[in-house]
Amino acid sequence: MRAINLNSKFVTILFLKPPFNFDATVYVPHHFPEPDFEWKKGVCWQTMNFQGKLLGIKMKNEGTINKPKIRLTIYSKKKLTKKEIESIINEISFRYGLNKDISEFCNKFESDKFLKLPIKRLKGMRINCANSLYELFIIAIVLQNATVRRSVQMMNNLFNAYGWKLKFDNKELFAFWRPKDLENVKEEELRTLKVGYRAKIIKRISESFAKGEINEFELRRMTTEEAKNELMKLYGVGPATAQIILGEYLRRYDVFDLKGRVWEQKILSRILFNKKLVSEKKIVDSFEKRYGNWKGLAFYYIFTDLFWRYRKKKINWLEKEIRI
Repeated sequence: MRAINLNSKFVTILFLKPPFNFDATVYVPHHFPEPDFEWKKGVCWQTMNFQGKLLGIKMKNEGTINKPKIRLTIYSKKKLTKKEIESIINEISFRYGLNKDISEFCNKFESDKFLKLPIKRLKGMRINCANSLYELFIIAIVLQNATVRRSVQMMNNLFNAYGWKLKFDNKELFAFWRPKDLENVKEEELRTLKVGYRAKIIKRISESFAKGEINEFELRRMTTEEAKNELMKLYGVGPATAQIILGEYLRRYDVFDLKGRVWEQKILSRILFNKKLVSEKKIVDSFEKRYGNWKGLAFYYIFTDLFWRYRKKKINWLEKEIRI
């Protein structure tokens, strides 16, 4: 597969509302590695297959938590129009929550027993959803009932079969395929990529998006209940997947549930109650009481902070819960 050179570029500066933590926002330590993204302290690169355009994105931190500023470079094969650039910037802002104001959350819970240290370490972190809704579904599918190593293998197989290689800023990264690219792909062909039973789900989800059965831009404007009902219409989408999309993709900070999320339940049992396993109801009720309409963001801070700490220093009990 030959890489497509993205030789045209557009550079702009984004000024954000403080507080904003660049590295904690763009890099999520508990996400499994994908070949469409690269990060090092202060800078990240990613690809986008957006509105028919294959793009390379570079974001560089040029500010501080209290005076945030990002240098954004958009790479493309041909020069982009002003309207296209505006749409791309709006999409990046949505995916990384750049326009969200979380100052109230940081101020309100900076002395909270469980949030005090996460806020101190990660203050200004926004919920990261760097992918499109369709791409997020594909990631969720390959994560089902699989070790991290197995998920990485499946994702790499899919990228090699249907993705694009893009070359920009001395980087060579994969870009996702479009849903319609899998319309004529048979389930048997997908199975040769060693995705197992997931082939049927990938095929059905791709068809739903290709046929316009769900529109992610309309979904963003819906109420939480409306969005949940739309998501649950999709093949293979259960309460757990819907909750993740509502909380992390749509950033509905008041959404927090642990149905079908045993891994998160075990980890929160340790953090909040210092026990191996506490009922999901007890944990959810505790979050509701402590954090109210901020419970979803509170969960993200507590959970993400744990994996930032684990990245720096081994945590024995957590190591046992991580399937590598």
